[in-house]
Amino acid sequence: MLPALIRATAAVCALALPAAAAAANDPLRPDQPNLSLIESDGARANSSTGKGAIVAIIDTGVKRSHPDLQGGRLLQGYDFVDNDGDPQDEVDGHGTHVLGIVGAAEGNAVGVSSVAPGARLLPVRVLDNSGAGFIADVAKGIDYAVSQGAHVINLSLGSDVPLLGALGGDEYDDAIRRALAAGRVVVASSGNNGAPACEQPAASDGLICVGAVNNSGTKTSFSSFGPGLAITAPGSEVLSTFADNGYTRISGTSQASPHVAGVAALLVAKGLRGQEVANRLLATARDAGSRGPDSVYGAGIVNARQAVAGFAPDGVAGPRPKGAGRSAARISLRSPASIRSILRRGVRVRCRAAGSGRCRVAVSRRGRRLAAGSRRVTLGRSAVTTARLNRRGRALLRRALRRRKRITLRVRVALPGSRPLVRRLKLRP
Repeated sequence: MLPALIRATAAVCALALPAAAAAANDPLRPDQPNLSLIESDGARANSSTGKGAIVAIIDTGVKRSHPDLQGGRLLQGYDFVDNDGDPQDEVDGHGTHVLGIVGAAEGNAVGVSSVAPGARLLPVRVLDNSGAGFIADVAKGIDYAVSQGAHVINLSLGSDVPLLGALGGDEYDDAIRRALAAGRVVVASSGNNGAPACEQPAASDGLICVGAVNNSGTKTSFSSFGPGLAITAPGSEVLSTFADNGYTRISGTSQASPHVAGVAALLVAKGLRGQEVANRLLATARDAGSRGPDSVYGAGIVNARQAVAGFAPDGVAGPRPKGAGRSAARISLRSPASIRSILRRGVRVRCRAAGSGRCRVAVSRRGRRLAAGSRRVTLGRSAVTTARLNRRGRALLRRALRRRKRITLRVRVALPGSRPLVRRLKLRP
């Protein structure tokens, strides 16, 4: 067992195609049902291309000479395998494929289309020619992407030993947390082991864990799912650029993740950042499987058209559409409630999160904390969190009960994947 070893999460390399002749605009677009599934053409109708956004692809590098990656949007990047400024993807092809899904040139009469053809692309090589690498290099790559101004970071990476900590460790998790704290969007593949949990250890900290569906919108057999999964995207037989300057179909959650990273870039171009982007992705996903968020599809299948709906075209100032920064998180609590019940049981809040993590409840009055509590929650499932009264809270409620006085408390709930939610709790004697 090599606990620091990681690999790219591609499942199948099924079909290699020669570079297309420049006979028509994106002649291979009809062979990309993945883009139709996420309605990328609908996003383009809103003049949404991701222009102004920077997406870092932390992977095997990029084949710079590929004809569908020309046009000046490909940034220099860095190679943490050879420790130089030339992150070339010469053999493996995984990074070139992932990068092409995000931002291959569009309307250039060559090859394929992409999710965010206006975004700038930052290649960061952390995997060698066999698609393997080390956690330390990935952590360096994440920090580098932040330092270079990347708005979105894509991690199409998986573990040789899933769920046993091979992809975990403080270096990796801490680098992701630093990126999230810096307001970056971090998108990662859920894994190809069909495991009942996202194979990204930082999935509960705000990272967007992406599972794979086929072109009919059904979960693939290889896609890992369960706790930590945030959203799904196409990951079956996805056609994209490859290191031989041609095009190849590959299946894997590695291919699902860049679809979400690309839609994130479209939202960055609209002025959203960090958690706002994550919230919008989850809130506008197309529902799949059980009604509402669930452990198989997360919030649903990412939808580019709906994500940018209501925004002005790229480069045009305009108001944000209603709910642009809103998430799929929900809370409920019974109000009014009796003072006796709160003294006996505390303040109970039912939390439904837009991601996995902790539901934290704080109860106050006139700025003074009266009760607090937290509980771990999983995306797609509701859980009741109880805030227990402190000494001040118990004294206040007992005094109100003796005087037969009604009071109102402020309940603040912090949930993963959303802004804090605030409710008023009315109490009667």
